Amino acid sequence: MRTVNFRIHTTSARLIAFLICITGLMFTGLSNAKTMPSIEVVDDTPMAMQSQNPERSGISLTVNNYGIAFGNIPVVHGLRFNLRDINLNQVNGANITVFAPREPSYGTVRGLALGLPMTGGASITGVSAALGGITVEESIRGIQLALLGISAGTGISGITVAALGFGSAGNVSGINIAGLGLGADGHLSGITVTGLGFGADGNVSGINLAGLGFGSDGSVAGINYATLGFGAGENVSGINIAGLGFGAGGHVTGLSAVLLGFGAGDDVRGISFAGLGIGTGGSVTGISIAGLGLASGDEIRGISLAGIGIASGESVCGIAFAGLGIASQQLRGITVSPAAAAMELARGAFFAPAYFRIEDGTLQGVSVSAFNHIRGQQQGVTIGLYNYARNLKGVQIGVMNYAANNPRGLRLLPLVNANL
Repeated sequence: MRTVNFRIHTTSARLIAFLICITGLMFTGLSNAKTMPSIEVVDDTPMAMQSQNPERSGISLTVNNYGIAFGNIPVVHGLRFNLRDINLNQVNGANITVFAPREPSYGTVRGLALGLPMTGGASITGVSAALGGITVEESIRGIQLALLGISAGTGISGITVAALGFGSAGNVSGINIAGLGLGADGHLSGITVTGLGFGADGNVSGINLAGLGFGSDGSVAGINYATLGFGAGENVSGINIAGLGFGAGGHVTGLSAVLLGFGAGDDVRGISFAGLGIGTGGSVTGISIAGLGLASGDEIRGISLAGIGIASGESVCGIAFAGLGIASQQLRGITVSPAAAAMELARGAFFAPAYFRIEDGTLQGVSVSAFNHIRGQQQGVTIGLYNYARNLKGVQIGVMNYAANNPRGLRLLPLVNANL
């Protein structure tokens, strides 16, 4: 019996030893394996808060963060699904969500951010698409598409399309299309098209089209069109077309065409067309055409045409045509209008069929008018029905001619009067 018992115990011992060896080899292999696929449930919330935020967990089917994840897995290189992001760190691949991130938003998405209907994050680079809207705390770059709207804390760049509108607390650049409107606290550049309008706290540059109008606290440059009008706190340059009108706090340079009128706080340079009028606090230089009137606080230089009148606080130089009258401190060049007047100096050729007046200055040149009323000095020739000169140093040709500085008996003469 002892011999039999000994053999039984020996067999059991050998079996136990074999199982121990196999178990040891398995643990040794597992400890040496560096990349073992795993399915694990992750809850990275501190233990003290797990009872308060049980949703901050997820299922990760990843190898070294590469793979597929469901829920609030902080880092995923691959495909990630979640209802609402709470503790996102980084997604390189695709992040698919249902609701907007809980504020404040964290994490960066590089690749695809898909909202069914909402998505967002701290920043997104790549392609963003949402049936609803997209919200990011910082910047969004790439291609952005949303049926409702898009908002970004620091900037939007790339191709952005929103059925309603979008806005950024920073700059907006690229191709921007909004069904209603968009806003930028910074600069707006590129191609911008909106159904209603847009506004920028900084400069607006590029090709900008608005169904109603747009505004900028800075400068507007490029090709700009608005059905009603637009305004700029600083300069406007390029090709600017507005259905009703536009205004600029600074210069207007380039080609400007409006149905009603426009105004500038400083100079207007280039070719300017207005259905009603043009007004500027500075000078007007180039070709200016206004259906009603043209007014400048400084000089008007070039070719100027107005349906009713032209007025300048300094001078009108070049060729000026007006349907009713032209008035300025100085007139230089060729002036054609039913009535014209200069306070200080008129130098050139003046055709004013009804009335021409020099208030207290000098005429140097030729004036043709029914009534040449020179209340200063005439140096040149006046032709009209009645010519009056307080101080004549030239020739008067008309029905009656009066020179106040001529000797008695020669002051009022028919046909011709002269003082050489």
